[in-house]
Amino acid sequence: MQSAASLPSTLQDALSHGLLKRIPLTFLPFVNQQLHQWDYLFPNERRSVERLLLYVASLTPGQSSELFHDVVRIEDKMGVRSWQFSTSEQTISNSAELARSPYFQEWRRAVQAVFDRADQYALQMQSHLVRSPNRLVLLIIPRALPVDQTTVWRRWQGIGKPLTLDLRNDAQQPDPLAFLLDGTPAQPASGLLHAALVNPTASAADTWFIDATPGLADHLAAQSSPSAPSQTVLLSYQRLDRYRQAFSHEMNTMRKDLSDADAVYDRLRKVDVTPWCPPEVAADPAVREFVRSLYLSGNGAVIFGNSFVEWAASEAFRRARPRFLAARFGMRSKPKPFTGVAVFDNPDQINPLPAVDDPPGSSVDAQMLALYIWLAAQRFDEYRKSTVCICIAESIAEAYVIAPPEFALAGQSGPVALAPLRDALQSWIA
Repeated sequence: MQSAASLPSTLQDALSHGLLKRIPLTFLPFVNQQLHQWDYLFPNERRSVERLLLYVASLTPGQSSELFHDVVRIEDKMGVRSWQFSTSEQTISNSAELARSPYFQEWRRAVQAVFDRADQYALQMQSHLVRSPNRLVLLIIPRALPVDQTTVWRRWQGIGKPLTLDLRNDAQQPDPLAFLLDGTPAQPASGLLHAALVNPTASAADTWFIDATPGLADHLAAQSSPSAPSQTVLLSYQRLDRYRQAFSHEMNTMRKDLSDADAVYDRLRKVDVTPWCPPEVAADPAVREFVRSLYLSGNGAVIFGNSFVEWAASEAFRRARPRFLAARFGMRSKPKPFTGVAVFDNPDQINPLPAVDDPPGSSVDAQMLALYIWLAAQRFDEYRKSTVCICIAESIAEAYVIAPPEFALAGQSGPVALAPLRDALQSWIA
């Protein structure tokens, strides 16, 4: 386990009184791994683990047996105790054994029911109801990616409304996203990032910026320092280039068989990635391990900038539940022939042909993945009510807005200039 001093005192006390002895076998890999990696968890993940374990600790032995009754019953039907089942961490072998069982879906429902009861208990223990904060998801399809105005929002199936924009802004800040996030040189505190961070209820990992293009991320990273690090989780595909190159190099040494794949994955899970990280990632253990996990999950994030943006945003929603997330897509190269992207082959390392930009393909990627980001957020209760999602297509000066009726621009069709748009979004997250 990670240093016990890093755990809350209430949790340390519960563990010292034998809490883990009450936990079913199939729960132990998750619980032990979360406790072991406590320093690498985001606040939302820590709260989730605390809710579960402190709830179990509050029960009598009989009550805890009743809580886990269905889980234990299904474990017996599965025959889990006859498996080679790791209780220290979640492994591929564990997942395969569970997924092969005909009772897997029944087990998942029983596990979720336990977490639901822990969440209900936490709500009941609150002395007063806390209003869910407003949330904002800002997505950018940059000008370099052309879209068709008649079809760009068709995939959203009418869940929001188009909004015409006037993208002219301060001549000293020609980038619309920079104008929205970082304000202007004359008003450096006028941007959305500042508004999100000065909110009195803001906490760690509440604000994220994920970018597939260079420039703005470099500027934002330069504003922080080791002595005054930014509170924004900043993930730049370009600034992570050294990290990606090291990962893909390891992947390209892998023979195409499962045993060698397991060995490479195990090595990448344990290697010290700090030297590969830009300063803003190296400085935060949770973010550093978030990137490692993202690159190990087999989703194309190592190779394609737009895949990186979509998967990073989706995982941020799942793990950190940020109040404000901004993401910008970018240009990718055309796939090269005879390269196996499914197994992480880096085309630039194994194919001598020069990379060629693919604006149409990148645009299609961005249009589809923007919707996927919003659907990923909708999996969680926090984003189903007081959330504004705005996706801006710069090439047609138009946005798609999904918002509650109380959002200032909810009923407008435009044109709306960037300054009033920024003010409306600031007011929403303030």
